[in-house]
This record gives sequence, structure tokens and C-alpha cells, in this order.
Amino acid sequence: MKKRKRILLIVIGILVVTVIILSLFANSIAKNKIEGLLKNSIPDHIENSYKSISVNVLGGSISFKELNLLIKAKDTSLVQANIKMESFIVGGLSYWDYLFNDEIHIGKIKFDDLQVIHYKDHKNIPTDSTKKSKAFKLPKPITIGHIILKNSFISVYDSTKDSTLLESKNIDLDIRNILLNENTLSNKIPIEYENLSIKTGTIFYKAGEYENLNIHQIEINNNTISLNEIKIETKYSKTELSKIIIKERDHFDVKIENLKINNFDFGFENDTLFIKSNLISINNPDAAFYRDKLVADDYKIKKLYSKSIRELPINLTIDSVAIINGKVAYSEKAHFENPAGTLNLSNLNGGITNLSNTYASPEKTTINVEGIFMNDTPMKATWSFDVNQTSDAFTFRGHLGKLEASDMNAFITPLINAELEGEILETHFEITGDFNQSIIHLSQNYDNIKLDLLNKKRKKKKALSEIANVFINDDSQVGDDIFHNITANASRDKTKSFFNYLARNLKASLLIMFTKKNKNEKQKTNKRKDRKKD
Repeated sequence: MKKRKRILLIVIGILVVTVIILSLFANSIAKNKIEGLLKNSIPDHIENSYKSISVNVLGGSISFKELNLLIKAKDTSLVQANIKMESFIVGGLSYWDYLFNDEIHIGKIKFDDLQVIHYKDHKNIPTDSTKKSKAFKLPKPITIGHIILKNSFISVYDSTKDSTLLESKNIDLDIRNILLNENTLSNKIPIEYENLSIKTGTIFYKAGEYENLNIHQIEINNNTISLNEIKIETKYSKTELSKIIIKERDHFDVKIENLKINNFDFGFENDTLFIKSNLISINNPDAAFYRDKLVADDYKIKKLYSKSIRELPINLTIDSVAIINGKVAYSEKAHFENPAGTLNLSNLNGGITNLSNTYASPEKTTINVEGIFMNDTPMKATWSFDVNQTSDAFTFRGHLGKLEASDMNAFITPLINAELEGEILETHFEITGDFNQSIIHLSQNYDNIKLDLLNKKRKKKKALSEIANVFINDDSQVGDDIFHNITANASRDKTKSFFNYLARNLKASLLIMFTKKNKNEKQKTNKRKDRKKD
């Protein structure tokens, strides 16, 4: 028995040594084959280099150290992309699946410290359009158990002066159970996967000629996306922007603490991109908009929001949007010598339902919001429209609580050199309209409204102020009715925004409200005196 065991151990040892020697030869042969492919089979416009390559045939793995790829535009010296990585590992290649299941199975692909620099405007020289390239065909279906990117970096440049178009740092990506076959290749998104996780560091994106987008961090876990510390801002100061632009344009600074997209889904239906979510939460948005009215008007026809959503090039289905603790400031400069007038909204909470161009009529998009107007005036508003109505019909209802008229001076004084006094105790209004015309029903309870006209030095023009106040209906009381009710019509200036349309409605109704004298002036005056005595 001892002799047989000894013989068996010798045989096993010889086999192990033989396998090791063969695997070393196989590793060497495979390494030479891969190096030959990299040298002779890669197109001329792609250059590659690496510090070292390691092949383990038995383990089914290939790894590169300090792999670099330089991709040029075809038939030019222009660099399209420069790709570098500290290491690149392909592991867990299954020979069994390749030989017997007719598929290529890879256990893991890992990139460490991947750096991608892409030059967007360095394009290939156009070739003869009559020559059709052969459709790419996979030799076998490919399944990958795991793709990992660690500490990756990407930069995209264009040919403009401020050439950085996109930059993102510290990208970690984890995708599991990936499938690539002839069926997936025929789709717009050529792969299928089961689990996706992405985490990034800071992201910069040049959102346009005048605006930049910065995001501190993005996290994606399957169907949930979270964006933290979003900032969209005009890249120039207010003064610089006014010097650069030839037509009026908002200067803005928008910050959002967190934006979360739940149950996110996207894909293609009949070559049209669709995006879906059941809820988007916007936490602590803080937006400041500034308009310099001294710059020439932009006379381009502006769409209403219903038309903008209806004509999106994608199918959008957002069931709900929640807005939590928001702030909005709008400033407008109308005179060179005056500062801008400012309106403020704070403590904004509300939401949007059916933000979509896929619902059928009579389903409506509805926006509800409540908050504080100016200093401490409670406000509520509801705005609704059906995106399918080509007339762009809408309804906008609003309610304001007690407003000290003097609170409005921060906005109106710089714009019209005037100051208001008195109290607007309560306001209700409803605007119904479409792309062209609207009608407003306004109901207000106000008292002791007074207007003071000012000169350029902000001194009161006594004589003109007295004359102006002769025409002001300073008290809403009419008989026993404490509310003054007005109906007015307004036409839309199609070169202005929807919010300008709202302002035109309010202006038309308030002009009647504050200048329409009551027939029984004596009765009104006596009732006012009686209230003051009380």
C-alpha cells in the first residue's frame, strides 16, 4: 500500500508540475497573442501603451498596469479621447460556457483610477455616404457578472474659449449581471442589467453660453436618483451680463439642497425617449432672478408652459413633484439711477401633479403652492392646464392674506418712483385664459390706500401726490360689503413670459379697483368715519 501511495503521489506531482509548466507556456502564448492583437489589429487612429500585462489562463484573467489609449479623429492628427487607467482587470472568464453553452461569460471587469478626456468637436472626416459600414455582429452572447469603476474622472472639452463642457470627479460605478446579445444590440440602449449603483463627487456642466451647473454629489441606486447641493448660476455678474447681451435675459442664481427622483425609469418607445417617475422631491430650493429692463426687449414669441410640455421631444411622465421650504426672489431694474425692485416669496411648500405629456384629456397638470409673500403675508395659489388643449387654456387662482401696502415699496418704488401706504386686508382672484386673452375676477378688502409720488432724490412730490390720491379709491367698503369686486380683461403680450401675463391681469384689475370712485361717496366717507370712531 505504501508503495502504491508513493507511486500515486509521484504521478499526481508529475501531473501538477506538467499542468504548471503547460499553464506557464499557455500564459506566455496567450500574452504574446494579446500583445500581437494590440499591435496589429487595433485601427491606426488608436494608439495604446501599458506598463505591463499579466495573463492567467487557468484562472481566466487578464490584467493591465497603467493602460493608456489615445484615440484620434480618423485621417487627422486631432485627439478625440485620451483614456488612462491605473489598472484594468478582466477576470473569471468561463471556458465551460464558451465551449458548451455557446456564450462568453466574464465574471468581473474592473477599472481603477480611470481617467477619460474627450474633445467633443474633434470629429472624424466625413466619408463617402454611399459606403455603408457592416453591421456589428457578436460572435457569441456576452454576460458579465460585475463591472466596477473606482475613483474615475471624466472631462469633456469643446472648442469655445471656456472650453470645459463637463467635468466629474471621484466616480464609482457598480453594475451587475450585464447581458449583451444580438437582441440588446438592436435597442437604443444596447445592454441589459439587473443592478446599477453610481456615486460621484463634484460635477460641473456648462449648461449654455451664459449658465453653469454645479452638483456636489450624485447617487444612483437602481431606480432612485439623489442629487445633492445643486447650483445653477449665471457665470457673469449682473453688470457684466447686461454689457454682453443684446436682448434682455434673466440673470439667475438657483440653489437646491437636495433633489430626489423616485422610481426612475427611462428607455425608448418607437425611437422616442421616455422618462418616468412617480415622485420628484425638491428640498430647500432658493432661487434669485434678476431682469435688467434697460436692455433691449426680446421680441421672440414665448410659449406658455402647456405648449412647452406638449412639444417636448421626449415622452415625460412625472406623477408628482413635491416642493419643500422654497424661496424665490425676483428683481427688476427699470431706471439707471435706481436700484432694482424686488419681490420675495418664502416658506414655499407645494407640489405639481401630472407633469406629463402622456396623459389623455381631461387629465390636467396642476400646481399648488402656499407660502409667505414679501414680509409676512400668507399666500396660496393653484394653477392648472391640460397640455392636450392647443388653445393653451389655463386657470390660475390665488389668495393673499393681510398685506401692508408699504411692503410693496421694495418693488414699486425703484420702478415707478412712488410709495404706497395703507392695508390690503385680503385678496382673492381667479384668472381664466388661453394663449391670447384672459379674464380676471378680483375681490379685495383694503383700507386707507394712499400713493405718494417721488422725485429722483426720493422726496415726496406733494402737489402731484395730492392730485393722484383724488383718483384713488382708498377704501373697498361699499355699503355693507367690505369687499370690492372687479372683473377685467387682459390681452397677452406674446413676447413676454406667462408671469408677465399674470401681471398684466393684476394690473388691469387693480387699475380699476383703485381708481373707480363709488357713486355714493358721501355714504362711503361717513361709514369710514364711523369705523375709525369704533
